[in-house]
Amino acid sequence: MTDVEKLHETIQQLSYENAQLSRFKKINRLILEGLDAILCSENHDEVFARLFDVVSNILPCDQILIAQHDGNQSTVVPVCRRHNKGQPSALRYSDLSHYFEHTVNLSNVKLVPDWSAQIGRWLPEAQSVLIHPINTAQAEYIWLISEQKIGAFSKQYEEVFVSFSAFVANTLSQFEKRRLITEKEALLEERERIERSMVHQEKMAALGQLAAGVAHELNNPLGFINSNLSSLHDYVSRIDKFARTASSTNEQLNAQFHASDMDYILTDTVDLVDESLDGMRRATDIIQNLKAFSHPDEKTIKPLDFLAVVRQALTIVRTQAKNIVEIKFDTILETAMISANANQLAQVIINIVTNAIQAVNHGTGQINIDVVEAMAHIECRIKDNGPGIDEQVKASIFDPFFTTKAVGLGTGLGLSISRAIIEQCGGELQLESTGPSGSTFLIRLPLLE
Repeated sequence: MTDVEKLHETIQQLSYENAQLSRFKKINRLILEGLDAILCSENHDEVFARLFDVVSNILPCDQILIAQHDGNQSTVVPVCRRHNKGQPSALRYSDLSHYFEHTVNLSNVKLVPDWSAQIGRWLPEAQSVLIHPINTAQAEYIWLISEQKIGAFSKQYEEVFVSFSAFVANTLSQFEKRRLITEKEALLEERERIERSMVHQEKMAALGQLAAGVAHELNNPLGFINSNLSSLHDYVSRIDKFARTASSTNEQLNAQFHASDMDYILTDTVDLVDESLDGMRRATDIIQNLKAFSHPDEKTIKPLDFLAVVRQALTIVRTQAKNIVEIKFDTILETAMISANANQLAQVIINIVTNAIQAVNHGTGQINIDVVEAMAHIECRIKDNGPGIDEQVKASIFDPFFTTKAVGLGTGLGLSISRAIIEQCGGELQLESTGPSGSTFLIRLPLLE
């Protein structure tokens, strides 16, 4: 071999190695930037859009498109593309199945039969098209790159693109696997939440039955006690009157009356009976709350003006709020017709406002009640400027018998019964917000048509 031949061979070898080096360099750059694009994405559309940017920066082309095989419809549908030309209509899979099997480098699409009626609808200006399948564990895709000139994609271009596509297919499979794991974890969490909710509902159902049984069993003896105490109150009054009259007419009886301290005994007896009757009334109220909690009254639901109910409830609580808190009621509505039980709905307003009164500071407390119409519903917000509700108890405030008040000052049924009443009317009651500046409760009820 002459020196000229050796030099020629060396030049060819160097040219080949330089081409390979350029190829590897492009592949490495594609893989690095493609990996970054996939890791920074949260769904397939975002993955493809970022990969399009990567390919466009490294491999020159006019248009890029990803199409997916829809097995249910036996069609192929574009799922992402980097151009606004052409029609993204579905094509029959049977006409394009060969593109899902191997790489196809079309130097001149005009030589392809029925091109304009098929992929040509997606890429109307393309002259050269490079098509490569991308198959993952969950889906089948074809990747199309086009140019507006004939013979645009060289063998080296094709090799670089195929190598990068293999990486993309493998990475997308990992992406889908990660997504499936995330979805599985989310489903497991949702199942646990539903199971907890079902257990809670069963507890509430059992508690409702228990409350109904307790209310029924206590009603009769409480009725006897109340009747007997009322009679005793009358008897004690008569005995008091008789004893005082008799002692005033006889010195010996009068002396014995004072020596036995009968004046204090008779007065204190009346007070004891009065306190017992007051205790009976409180016990009766608790029983009525238990009955309302277990068996809400549905027979007296009728159309009524929500605003009138609010005003009626406020006339009751303003006596309690006098010199303690300022209550403001604001609305631009003239009427707000809903379907509800007037007494029960008034009790809901009274319960929430009473809680707000007890939460604020005396003298500087303020409660704002705002009523607006929103999406065929009435929304009533009751906001106070108290210290807010502690995070540890916020999740339990609607639970039956839960209370933060001292023993004897609350039954813990007010908010649970209030929510049951609102839900019975097709609405919702929720704690909308709470914090150092106060709490806001939202009552939402459907308006009558």
